[in-house]
Amino acid sequence: MSNKKEVSIEATLRTGLGKSYTRKLRRNGKVPAILNSKGQSTMLELDPKLLSKAWRDCDKQFDLLVDGKSQRVRITELQIDPVKRLALHVDLAPLG
Repeated sequence: MSNKKEVSIEATLRTGLGKSYTRKLRRNGKVPAILNSKGQSTMLELDPKLLSKAWRDCDKQFDLLVDGKSQRVRITELQIDPVKRLALHVDLAPLG
C-alpha cells in the first residue's frame, strides 16, 4: 500500500509570451508551465506551493484542473532556482 497523497492543482491558461511576461508571472507568485500532449503545447500558470507538494509527496503526479476539466499529469521537467530553491518553470505530460 502506498501512503502517497493526492494533489489537485488548478491552472489557468497563459495568454502572454516571452521572457518579460514570465518574469511578471513569477513576481506575482505563479509558475509558468507547459502541458505537452500529442504534439500540442498548452501554456499554463500554476500555484508554486501545490506544485512543490506534488513534486515531493505524490511521485511527481497530480490532477490538473484547466477550465473545469480534470486530467492526470506527471512532471517531466522542473527547473529550480539554485539559490532561492523556487520553481522557475515546469513541463507536464498527460498520463494514459
